[in-house]
Amino acid sequence: MNVYTPFDKDLNNLEQSDLQELIDRAICEGWYIEYKSDFPKKGSGFDQDKIAKSVSAFANTKGGWLFYGIQSDSKNAPTNLLGLDLSTFNNLADQISQIIVNNINPKPVFHIKEVALENNCSIVVLKIEESPTPPYITSQGVIYQRQNSESSPIKERYILERMAEKTNEYYESIERFCVNEYTETKGQSESGRTFLELYLFPLPFNDFHFTDFFASDFFAKVAGIFYQNIDFVYQLENGEEMSASLTIPFNSIYSEHNSLIIRPLSEDTIIYKITTAELFRNGGLKFTIPLNEFSLNEIPDVFRHSDTLTYLLDRYNPFELVYDTDFMGRSNGTTSRQRKKSDFANHIKMIDGTHLLLIMSIMVTKYKTVLEQAGFDFTMDIGFRAKLTETWRKFVFFDNVDYLEKIKKFNVPITPKNEIEIPRFIKGNYYRYKLDDPVASFSMAREILRGIGLPDSASINFGELFRDGLLRFKGSD
Repeated sequence: MNVYTPFDKDLNNLEQSDLQELIDRAICEGWYIEYKSDFPKKGSGFDQDKIAKSVSAFANTKGGWLFYGIQSDSKNAPTNLLGLDLSTFNNLADQISQIIVNNINPKPVFHIKEVALENNCSIVVLKIEESPTPPYITSQGVIYQRQNSESSPIKERYILERMAEKTNEYYESIERFCVNEYTETKGQSESGRTFLELYLFPLPFNDFHFTDFFASDFFAKVAGIFYQNIDFVYQLENGEEMSASLTIPFNSIYSEHNSLIIRPLSEDTIIYKITTAELFRNGGLKFTIPLNEFSLNEIPDVFRHSDTLTYLLDRYNPFELVYDTDFMGRSNGTTSRQRKKSDFANHIKMIDGTHLLLIMSIMVTKYKTVLEQAGFDFTMDIGFRAKLTETWRKFVFFDNVDYLEKIKKFNVPITPKNEIEIPRFIKGNYYRYKLDDPVASFSMAREILRGIGLPDSASINFGELFRDGLLRFKGSD
């Protein structure tokens, strides 16, 4: 949904000469352009209603450009780059953004650029996208649309119905994207193994596209990013830095109709549903992975000396005296100490939470790198969804002192649900993240782990758990 542009360059690269061309070419106000010599005022501040009116009208129609600091004549043609003295404002861009967010619902998609002039003033440029989920209603309860050079209230019912159809189609397209089409063998489906399905996509959905998606160079770049290791650096409590090189062993990539599929194939997994990343032309990523899980009957060597597992064993699978028997089943009068058989040991499984943290950090980093090389604007949000399957009678496990104290106090958070959606997969729900946030992967992982169940999740230090994961990985080298 690219909005009309009077320029031959991106908003972020605009200069005074580009704005002067609006005058030289007599680009008049109309469906996509509006000029204001100054911000509308009300008392000693901004007239927020008028700003919201203009922005919402563009968002409800086909998007457009709003220029503050450009004078126009009676024929709506630009005549002078007056500019505004921005030194009289405090964080102007933030103020305008806040006015739009507070006075238009839902939040429209817009961008702000301050273009410096030779007179030490600046033109403030707002680029408003044709936003995907109309109607955008002002705080006054009015729905505006752009009609030629005016922002007019919508009164016709059929226009509102068309807006509703557009919004429904937008959310339905997200629902269609968030479907797992990877099949399992019969043995896998009966194993009860927990799978994580992760869905990430640039917002607005379907607005971003890789320009060279089917080019050989792009194919090679994606392969390199997914195949290579990622170096993580973490600061220890003593101030020293620790580094670890992590990856998922992807070694296969191929093109489909509208996507690239990347997998870690081996002779042992070639016929099974395995870890799979699928990158789409619209920038969306589907990622599926079986999670590491275990029970008290099958403790991995790395956790053999875990205080948390010792506590669980002593509480739910304690030792008992058992009479020894001969091969005929007769007691020989001696006893031995053995772990008691229990439903906890036989039916409850633990999901390795640290492994999930590391996996999320690896995948989010790889995804960010792919988008970065394609020139993605990281001021834009990424939509996040996740689904977990086969989670019944399982809980998240951390080999961590704080976590041990929590389960002693609150008991183990065994989930009664077999499928978990984060957020619920209905009407295009999603959470928003910015990939340039250094803790974005931790925040996503927290939502996933909280979906399975965590004791007092708000107080869990995920940075510490990530460090523990790196230490564990380093210890296994």
